[in-house]
Amino acid sequence: MVLGNSIALYNPPVRVAEEFAMLDCISGGRLVAGFPVGTSMDTNYCYGQIPALTREKYQEAHDLIRRAWSDPDPFAWNGRYNKLRHVNIWPRPIQDPPPIHIPGGGSVETYDFCIDNTYSYSYLSFSGYIRAKALMQGYWDRVAERNAPDESPYRAGFAQTICVADTDEEAERLYSEHVSYFYNRCLHVYGGFADAPGYRTIKTIQTGALSQYAPPIDGYSSLTWKDLTEQGHVIAGSPETVRQRMEELIKGLNVGNIFCLMHVGNMPMDKCMHSTKLFAEKVMPHLRDMFPDYKDDNRFWCKPLKKQAKPGSLPAEKEVAALVGGKD
Repeated sequence: MVLGNSIALYNPPVRVAEEFAMLDCISGGRLVAGFPVGTSMDTNYCYGQIPALTREKYQEAHDLIRRAWSDPDPFAWNGRYNKLRHVNIWPRPIQDPPPIHIPGGGSVETYDFCIDNTYSYSYLSFSGYIRAKALMQGYWDRVAERNAPDESPYRAGFAQTICVADTDEEAERLYSEHVSYFYNRCLHVYGGFADAPGYRTIKTIQTGALSQYAPPIDGYSSLTWKDLTEQGHVIAGSPETVRQRMEELIKGLNVGNIFCLMHVGNMPMDKCMHSTKLFAEKVMPHLRDMFPDYKDDNRFWCKPLKKQAKPGSLPAEKEVAALVGGKD
């Protein structure tokens, strides 16, 4: 999973099409692609893109990449931002096309873009699920307004910082230093730097949605371990505590794709591995199949090859065909 490439920045975007396709071939059809519009602080301020044109450039780049993946013949592209005499990428992806997740921060246009293309909308932030409830509810309200064919939870994703220990007390002892360092020292993003004028449309501003990178009104500077865990910035504790809180998150936000942030701040590797192992063995198995009505919904996840040839088991020409998704 690559979440992702800010495709409005690429000139030309066919580079993304080829790199993603190569990953799909190498992995045997296991790529999940991500196409973020990009944060204003990097896309506009650092890379110099005009804020009011960012979304238009993004749309054209998206259309070009999708056609490059699907069109078997070379074609010319005469767009506003990309003029290419010959588009002819190699290789092409095994999946047709790879599933695409769209990281978003509350723009109504991103909601509609995901609904129109049947992409999964992913809210990626460090502020936790409690603060995200209003934004995710805005997405689901938009799904209902648009009369989308279903409200599958796999239409949405969410990122959550997680710390697991043997007990709640041990979690605070092991991880509080690193969590505090990150939330009270590292998240100093000036609000004006997070949102260049013109980056967000009037329609989105009218909804009252805040940038996912803007700090809470009361700031991060004095949040304690209790504040961070009770307000949902971090889900931490024993496996049972984490399981309960994760179930509340998944059901409360109606999200089928959870991106687990297991490392935070200056956490050393051994603690990160300890937390990750406990989560994988004692928490994650209990979080599977939470949406039985949609267990067969595979539109938003990868579709790998059922059987892959082992290197050296086929004649050279058939081995090449297998690697690039041929039928032989």
